[in-house]
Amino acid sequence: MSEKPTVLIIGAGFGGLGCARQFVKNGAAKDFNVILVEKGEHFSIGGMWQFVWNSRLTMEETMFPLSKAILPGIKVRTKTTVSKWSPQDKKVVLTNGSTISYDHIVLSPGVVPDPKDVPGIENFVNICSIDHVAKQKQDLEELVAKAKTEKVTFCLAISVNPYKCPPAPYELALLVDEYVRKAGVRDNVRVVLTCPVEYSMPPNTKSVVLGALKEQNVEFLNKKELEKVDSNLLHFKDGSDPLAFDVLWGVWPIRAPDFIQESGLKINPKGTITVDDKVSNTIGTGAPGAHIIGDACRVPFGQAGIPKAGEFAWKMGISVADDIAGKRQPADRSGQCAAEAGFGKGIVLSPNFSDVCNDPENGKPKVGIESVEDGTDRKVAWCNGYLKDIFGENVKPVVLRD
Repeated sequence: MSEKPTVLIIGAGFGGLGCARQFVKNGAAKDFNVILVEKGEHFSIGGMWQFVWNSRLTMEETMFPLSKAILPGIKVRTKTTVSKWSPQDKKVVLTNGSTISYDHIVLSPGVVPDPKDVPGIENFVNICSIDHVAKQKQDLEELVAKAKTEKVTFCLAISVNPYKCPPAPYELALLVDEYVRKAGVRDNVRVVLTCPVEYSMPPNTKSVVLGALKEQNVEFLNKKELEKVDSNLLHFKDGSDPLAFDVLWGVWPIRAPDFIQESGLKINPKGTITVDDKVSNTIGTGAPGAHIIGDACRVPFGQAGIPKAGEFAWKMGISVADDIAGKRQPADRSGQCAAEAGFGKGIVLSPNFSDVCNDPENGKPKVGIESVEDGTDRKVAWCNGYLKDIFGENVKPVVLRD
């Protein structure tokens, strides 16, 4: 009997876990030698980190051990990732020094910060980094203390488009508004959100999202592409007056990790790999047996791109697992994002790009949007749904403090 083909999955975020779980669900884990490699030891949902800086959860309560994931038949190797990838040889060298040859590789390593295009931004919070959550909490505590005696400015600056999670900066700006209102200092706090383009989400969501910002007196400064950041000034490429701030949070520029940059494959101007097969997410002829999913790739249609984070990465992983196992189904690129809007309210976005994936020439994207009174509850339910799928009864569901 010949050896089972090896499937190597890099990264245990939504994309990698979605792929690994699908090998279990479609019964193919027994037919392949499936190895999942992850640099950390935990799974964490980025959309939960805001629960930490406003004291509704502890950081530990957002970290879920991968050892408890329901992955029978799959080898999970934590605390290591890829240091070198040789696409033509179908081999990787891991940071722990071991070498793995594969028949199929599923790349879901996420992205890394690349702040060099906006000098100075590296000195401030990156809202897409788990390592900066404690700093967010500290920033807001210091902002409130200062606002008790003087006028202050909080700024959230989107430095690049597209970025990991389109609703996130709008959501966080509204939550900062809630935070300073509850602290009783809102009259002394200017809350500003800057955007490098006209608007960084689907056009049909604009009136609802910008309406929520306006209602809470959150300033939205669009077409403000960042040039650099001084100690307390944002400088813009349009030559307009710098914006002074007391606290700055940013959406940093991002790119695929070094081992992808150094692989010899073609990297697009955004620092990621453009997928040429929208159904199976196959890199293409330059990399035999290779698939890339999640934030490290770009799945284009027209001048835009299909979302790749969270639920969308998960479903990309499902498609790739089915494709490798010979069980391809029509791609499902529907999803839902419940963004908090402060004081329990929310904005629910429901993008659906399935028609585009299955018929790139004629398919049209659809994006639904609604304002809801139970936004926080919906967000928690969404998180718990995925935690249940990945861990079953092995982890406790999320319950927020008041």
